[in-house]
Amino acid sequence: MAVLGWMAIFAMTLELLPQVIEYYMIAYIVSTAGFILGMFGAGTIINHNIRKRRQNRDDNDY
Repeated sequence: MAVLGWMAIFAMTLELLPQVIEYYMIAYIVSTAGFILGMFGAGTIINHNIRKRRQNRDDNDY
């Protein structure tokens, strides 16, 4: 989504898409939403890996 929003803004800059303020706003919202979803996904994966390593470390102690 972040890349799609960036590509839409780039296409408007190159005048491949009409330069309407609503398109810019939609592209910005899509790009921001994609960034937020990406950060949430990365945080979830990192949190999962940390928990998995802690669990493996605790299991190996016994």
